[in-house]
Amino acid sequence: MMHYIVTFMPYFKKIVIKELKKIDENLNIITEFTPEIILIETSKTQKDFTNDLLESNPIFIKHIAPASKIIPSLKTKDEVKKLLPNIVEELVSIDKGTLFSVQTRIVVGKSFGLDYNSKDIEVILGEHFCEDEKRGEPFFSDKELLNNDDVNIISVFITPQNTYLGFSKAKENLNFHDNEARICSHKGKREVSRAENKLKEAISKFSLKLEGGKALDIGAAPGGWTKVLVDNGYFVIAVDPAELFDNVKCLKEVTHLKSKIEDLKFENEFDIIVNDMNLEPADSARVMVNLHKSLKENAKCVLTVKLPFNPEKGILEAKEVLKDYYEILNIKNLFHNRQEVTMLLKKKNV
Repeated sequence: MMHYIVTFMPYFKKIVIKELKKIDENLNIITEFTPEIILIETSKTQKDFTNDLLESNPIFIKHIAPASKIIPSLKTKDEVKKLLPNIVEELVSIDKGTLFSVQTRIVVGKSFGLDYNSKDIEVILGEHFCEDEKRGEPFFSDKELLNNDDVNIISVFITPQNTYLGFSKAKENLNFHDNEARICSHKGKREVSRAENKLKEAISKFSLKLEGGKALDIGAAPGGWTKVLVDNGYFVIAVDPAELFDNVKCLKEVTHLKSKIEDLKFENEFDIIVNDMNLEPADSARVMVNLHKSLKENAKCVLTVKLPFNPEKGILEAKEVLKDYYEILNIKNLFHNRQEVTMLLKKKNV
């Protein structure tokens, strides 16, 4: 039997279970560590489970990591240094020059008296697996939301009773980071509003190439998404009846139209449109349909769809409205999303 650590937003737990059951209908939930982290068990091999997982492309599972070996949790840093590297050696295969990352998450660590933290584990294992010329190259991403599907991930998940160890490719975990809160909690990551990190994450997650040009930001106030677009080389028309923050509206690349998007018309102007309006799913989708002719050929859009009541129904309603005008490239409940998902769209030529 194979075990996996799965993380998700608690609000979407029932849908996450459905997503998991589509991969293996006989899958079992073994433990709920926290409202957002569970341990599951499947009879499928790691290869088969991973292939089916990637093919299904789940929306609401944030991160999933194999727990191929389970050991009693080590209580001291000295024990970790002495024992853990040799235990992990049994799981991993890291050749010379291979990129690897150690990702550690400790659940309620302070309450059971550990004298080490997640960073200690990552340093100890990182040094062990790159200690000589025959070893790998560490890949660090502790301050930015980065993605690299080819990085080998050593996963360490620690509870008061057990430590769960696994080895996989980053793409097999669905998300490069096992605990994005660590990365996103760094000071200085937000210039305008919390929402700007939502767009930054979407750019990273969807590997969206932003090459500058002209952008439309709908529902732009107070200007977080507008600032991100400017930082990526765009001249931005920011549409919102509300005010933008002073440090955004003063930018020479920003034109603020204090209007409702329904009252404006544009023709084949934009290289990208972003939309974080607080509307019903079908209404948000209709706004994008009405802007279809405002986009250049093959242009991309980033759209958040709010899901306060019936998430599955809301997504279906939005997809139905969009289907004739946009190719839906991806849909994800990102770390910075709350009761919503982010869609990546591409204009169809109709």
